[in-house]
Amino acid sequence: MKIGNINNLPWYARLGMFGGLAILAYATFWYFVTSGTRKDTKGLQDQIALLQKANAEMQIASQRLNEFRATYKNKQEELEELKALLPEQRELTNVLQGIQDRARTTGLSLRHFTPKDDVQQDFYSGKKIDVAVQSSFASLRAFFDQMAHYQRIVSITNFEIKQLDSQAPSKTVEARFDLTAYYVSSEKLQQKAAAQPAANAPAQAPATNPAAATQQAVTPAPRN
Repeated sequence: MKIGNINNLPWYARLGMFGGLAILAYATFWYFVTSGTRKDTKGLQDQIALLQKANAEMQIASQRLNEFRATYKNKQEELEELKALLPEQRELTNVLQGIQDRARTTGLSLRHFTPKDDVQQDFYSGKKIDVAVQSSFASLRAFFDQMAHYQRIVSITNFEIKQLDSQAPSKTVEARFDLTAYYVSSEKLQQKAAAQPAANAPAQAPATNPAAATQQAVTPAPRN
């Protein structure tokens, strides 16, 4: 079609023709020129979506890690507290020495302090000591009160007391009892650690708490 013929066309026909040419030019540009950019943009959008998902998962993992660290710290503190109550076997000598020191400090005269067979339980053990002392009734009561509030778990059983035939101001009674100091052996600690996941709570003190027996056992008998 010649240009002169185009000029002879009505204005709306020419408008439609130019509009069609413009649409054709835009479609050609959009398809051939921007196709690569659109493909790259789609790839970037997919990567962004993956990164956002991974970021959300990392935030959840980070929060759980912080919670685990806090839980681990609490369990470590609980374990240290339990160790103070139920020492390891290698610390037992210091515990027994501390008990003898307290006996002497409160005015007790140790007649004998003889080890007996150990008490064996599932997780803990007990070193039983046959103890005989002479003292005043007040000193004996003070010693029992200290044992009732002792940081380590101990119990006093088979308690006997009698008045001395020959008395002095600091020695009016003679007492005999079994004192048991509880501890955890290294072998049982290793067995307990192997039997449960590390994330679990540390081993708790024995279900039958010897400290409860101590409170009941150490109540002195009335003066005859």
